[in-house]
Amino acid sequence: MAKHYILLVDDEQNILSALSRLLRADGREIITAGDAHEGLAKLKSNNGADLVISDNKLPNISGLDFLVKVKQLYPDTIRILITGYPDLEGAIKAINNGQVYRFITKPWENEELKLTVRQALDYYDVRRDNRALLQIARQQADLLTAVQKKYPQISKSELDKSSLYIIDEKMASESLADFMKKYYPQP
Repeated sequence: MAKHYILLVDDEQNILSALSRLLRADGREIITAGDAHEGLAKLKSNNGADLVISDNKLPNISGLDFLVKVKQLYPDTIRILITGYPDLEGAIKAINNGQVYRFITKPWENEELKLTVRQALDYYDVRRDNRALLQIARQQADLLTAVQKKYPQISKSELDKSSLYIIDEKMASESLADFMKKYYPQP
């Protein structure tokens, strides 16, 4: 299982400490920042994060505006907004516009927050895995197209019927070996 990177952004150190203790687990690296500028710098130095949790009241910028910037720079990153001053209209707008995955109010319920983070990271993993599978499917389609060009005697309709043809064994072995090395490298 890949390590998850979580960035926590809040200008109150005690909140960052509490969230860090609550969310630390095997396979997670917690990164903290005291403001949006520092948060963006840490995202840049870390090549993004899987999850960003930000307070809405940050110095010089709202947490929602910070998460909009995160979405622009790192669209795959899941974003959660925490606030002590709930604004229902703002929360609905943020969620509906896709800026945040969840909107959580302070004080939060520990088990509920942990569950939300677990769900967010699971969602991140599913999206990442779907992208990888889609890439493999595209490569397989490209390989099939290349096979059809190399062996024009195999018509597409015949291929669709049985999907079984004997081709050059050496070429197939080399293609499979290349595929395995690329997508399943041995440690």
